Amino acid sequence: MRVHHWLMVGLVATSAIVYTGNVSAQDIQIRYSTLYGKLKQNVKEGHDDVKMAFFLLNQKDGSVCKVHRGWMQKDEHYEALVIPSSYELDVPVDKNLRQANPDVTFVIDDGITCDMSMQVIAKDRFSTTMTQADVTRLVPQMQSLLSDLGGMFSDWFMPEVSGVVVHLAEQPLDFVPLANGQRIPVNEKKAVIKLSDLAIDEQITFPSKIVKVTPWLPRD
Repeated sequence: MRVHHWLMVGLVATSAIVYTGNVSAQDIQIRYSTLYGKLKQNVKEGHDDVKMAFFLLNQKDGSVCKVHRGWMQKDEHYEALVIPSSYELDVPVDKNLRQANPDVTFVIDDGITCDMSMQVIAKDRFSTTMTQADVTRLVPQMQSLLSDLGGMFSDWFMPEVSGVVVHLAEQPLDFVPLANGQRIPVNEKKAVIKLSDLAIDEQITFPSKIVKVTPWLPRD
């Protein structure tokens, strides 16, 4: 049964501490309005291939916290959320949801502290390769979305996006070779691909599956 185009009836949220198998877990609760204020940027034109995304990061080491499941609930109305393999906190962007303002709950492992992280990422799900054309397409769109998120004065203090950070599932190698013979270091399963380093029509093959792609902003 569908209610208000997004909610299902008959299920109840768990308590603050739940159990998944034999592993103790905890609930992270967020109001939908907190997420909507930033997620609404995703429906604007000018950055169709990138989006703003939320993740929970382990306060201890910065790794992405594993999300076991998630749901939205307002009174007796409930809808489960799909948890992607990247553990992005993926919720629909909807003005009606903003008005209803349900509680959004995500279940993570107990005994850890996770902080909310807002990241600009590519919408494309890359496998193990990217091309120079991919990076060329993503860089200006990432710049546009970051500028929208930063407001009217962001261009004064925000460095220009000059490449992408490729986040890998594993790190079997310490570098990624480019066509010009350069080796791009892979540190903590991340590789910085600068647009200026790539040849026209170059294809980069990574040593592991690509989890996500984020902007690279040079530091002084």
